[in-house]
Amino acid sequence: MLTHNIITSVLLLCGQQVSLPPEIHGMPGSFVSIPATSDSKSIQWVVLDSGLNLFPVELLKDTSTAVVTTTIPGKYRVLAYCAKGDQASKPSITIVTIGDLPEPPAPTPDPENLGKLERDLKAVYKALNEAGKQEKAIKLASLYKSLSKAVLGAGINTAGELLQVAKEASGKILNPSDLAEIRSRLQSELQGSGFPEDPATVLDDNLRKSMAKKFSEIANALERITK
Repeated sequence: MLTHNIITSVLLLCGQQVSLPPEIHGMPGSFVSIPATSDSKSIQWVVLDSGLNLFPVELLKDTSTAVVTTTIPGKYRVLAYCAKGDQASKPSITIVTIGDLPEPPAPTPDPENLGKLERDLKAVYKALNEAGKQEKAIKLASLYKSLSKAVLGAGINTAGELLQVAKEASGKILNPSDLAEIRSRLQSELQGSGFPEDPATVLDDNLRKSMAKKFSEIANALERITK
């Protein structure tokens, strides 16, 4: 009831302006600062949700920044307003998120905007009549994702060494006949991307980055066609 009365009374008055960032993020147990922008020298702060502790503003040198803390993950609303004389500003509210932020969902690609490689793979995968094709495609995606990291490492110096690593890793998760059509399409993709055919070719930084990007692109395409 007290919080409701504060909000109602502030809304009915007009005066100075105060603004807050839409959202603030912090970790449990940390001291989280909330900066405010205002043309007033004094700002009042109100925590609207229980569980979040507000450091006494009167102990701070500058009331334009509030300090809050809690050990409980969650989202908490904090209100700020200022006043000049007997006129109060409109309130501003920010959301304080405590804890790890969730990863944003992967965007769903528009079929019209899919690259040629992914369109080809999707068509081959859809027409493929092979037992366990989804599991195999996921394994193949993980292989290319691993190669995208391995090619950047110091342990691989030539195209031949990279090819050997790829063959050994592939042999551990797939049979030679698994996803033959898809793997054939990927081989054509790699050859058409200017990847070295000479095993003795030394991998410089530019070539490593180019190959890592292509391997990652293939891995992502393989993951998407299975969904």
